[in-house]
Amino acid sequence: MFKSIFTFFVIGILLLSFFQTQAQYKHQAGVRLGSIDQALSSGFTYRYFLNEKSAIEGIVNLKSEAIGLGALYERFNPITAVQGLQWFYGAGAYLAFEGNNNFGAAGIVGMDYTFPEVPINLSVDWKPELNFIDNVAFRASAVAVSVRFAFGKK
Repeated sequence: MFKSIFTFFVIGILLLSFFQTQAQYKHQAGVRLGSIDQALSSGFTYRYFLNEKSAIEGIVNLKSEAIGLGALYERFNPITAVQGLQWFYGAGAYLAFEGNNNFGAAGIVGMDYTFPEVPINLSVDWKPELNFIDNVAFRASAVAVSVRFAFGKK
């Protein structure tokens, strides 16, 4: 079932991305591969740009034994030496269901690159999490890579 949903998701995003011709996009959707011990590690990611410098990102974690949902507010700063390269930071919250329920805060900092001629976005980030419910725990080893298809003109 997961493979069918994932295949449908990827094909849909690919079709949407073929209609775009600019490197500036309002939406980015794709997959996130990250650390195993996080509430939000691997799954799907969707980013919506509010303007040139800020975005909101939603992450759906799909581990075999758990489901997690998270939202982050992110600020972007261009690195002028390379077109399409920027660094970002932000914060947000998550809710995870894995036997017991978890709720916590997350920070994020990373590098982001959108190819100028192809609607593909790559990012590498560090996203530590501070769990408040069911037990207090700080998880600092959250490193992830995301690959997204970009669509929708800004």
